[in-house]
Amino acid sequence: MKLSVAANYDLDLAVRLAEFPVVEVYGKFTADPVGGGRPSYMGTPLTGRDLAAYVAELDRHGIAFNYLLNSSCLGNREWSRSWQRRLMRLLDRLGSMGIHRLTVSTPYLLERVKAAFPQFHIKAGIYAQIDTPRRARFWRDLGADALTLESFSINRDFDTLRAIREAVGCELQLIANHPCLPNCAMQPYHQNGFAHSSDGSRNLFLDYCFLSCTLKRLEDPSTLIKAGWIRPEDIGFYETLGYEHFKILERGIPSAELLRRVAAYSRRRSGENLADLVLPYGFRQAPRKQRFWLLRHFFRPGQINPWRLRPLYDVLKEQGMLFALAENPFRIDSGKVPAGFLKDFEHRHCAGLSCRDCGYCQEIAAQAVTVDPTFREEQLAQLRQARQTLIDGRLWDV
Repeated sequence: MKLSVAANYDLDLAVRLAEFPVVEVYGKFTADPVGGGRPSYMGTPLTGRDLAAYVAELDRHGIAFNYLLNSSCLGNREWSRSWQRRLMRLLDRLGSMGIHRLTVSTPYLLERVKAAFPQFHIKAGIYAQIDTPRRARFWRDLGADALTLESFSINRDFDTLRAIREAVGCELQLIANHPCLPNCAMQPYHQNGFAHSSDGSRNLFLDYCFLSCTLKRLEDPSTLIKAGWIRPEDIGFYETLGYEHFKILERGIPSAELLRRVAAYSRRRSGENLADLVLPYGFRQAPRKQRFWLLRHFFRPGQINPWRLRPLYDVLKEQGMLFALAENPFRIDSGKVPAGFLKDFEHRHCAGLSCRDCGYCQEIAAQAVTVDPTFREEQLAQLRQARQTLIDGRLWDV
């Protein structure tokens, strides 16, 4: 097992990570010319000096740093001279910090970086949507040194995983602990929204997809079972398929929570509540945020009515997204998830099944998943109100 772990830039955490099979830590600035897979307002405040110190501390413990250039869309800015200059300056800067690993999600960027800086080890990110042997060979032949597979949709499609492993000999990585719906129809729209909310353009980004997905999770808690996470206990099964590299989410979360996740996967034990390893927010300690982050990212006089943002703000706060939460309202009782949970997927091809006709995940959710009833009732109302505010155009008073 080899783990790639999200960065929270806690220097003291590096020595603890070195106790486990962590080979790299990944992260990025809150914004850069390329953009990435999270909006800037979710990013940990970070200067160049901070990043250089963090990379050096990781290096002292034998851990590499992978800088994310994993935007799914470059907005056609890549064809301008100014953008090209900014990209080259960024790559020079990263190299001077001792960073030799990058993650990209667009074919052109892979080739452009390899042409100018062949020394970088480049991984194709999940937004490259590598979910077939043909796509895996495409990225390998283009020059990628490692591939992150489209784990949202194929982590439990074992025939596809076997076929991809047989098709290429390069390093393959699976995301172990994501809560996203498999084959989510909102995925392209969501990842493009992230791309343009972290590229330095300061475009306003209101996360319609987050509101919709979170509402769905509360309306139908079985989505917590349908998400393609990998239990720590099942890592050995994936190793028999030829997979030994696993990515652990989420960037910027408190050190105690990040360490809990690394320890669980390293020791192959989930603990009592699997939701503690999967959900990307809702912790007792709030993550570090930029100063005046609300004003920086959401206050747009003349563009929207800022007072109408209150329902969105309330949802963020009550969900524990960028705020502390006293208790995790979600519970997936690890002891009530069947020991042979994965075996049933050997003969189930979820992409071609109707969940209503199958019912496997619903049966498990009925036994294993609970949501605090007061939290659920209040949040259903708040999420519906916040989402409707966007749909009705009330933010803009049109």
